[in-house]
Amino acid sequence: MADVAKLFRSGGSQAVRLPRQYRFADEDEVLIYREGGRVILESRKAEWSEGFLALAGSVPDFPEVPEPPAVEAGPEFD
Repeated sequence: MADVAKLFRSGGSQAVRLPRQYRFADEDEVLIYREGGRVILESRKAEWSEGFLALAGSVPDFPEVPEPPAVEAGPEFD
C-alpha cells in the first residue's frame, strides 16, 4: 500500500510535504521527471559503486579519464 504526502502552495508553486521516511538527507535539490502518470523525485547526487569505479581503464571501450592539466596562475593585480 502506498503512503500519502500532503500538497500545499508555496508562493506560485505547488509543494509536497514528504513523510520522514521519504526525506532526502543533506540535499537542497532533487531531479524531477514524469513517467506516464507518475512524478518521480530522485537524488541529484551521483553515487558510483566501487565495482563500477574499478572498471575505469579496465577495457579499451571504457578508458580511464585523464586528470585535467594544472591551471596556470594568472597575473597579479594590486
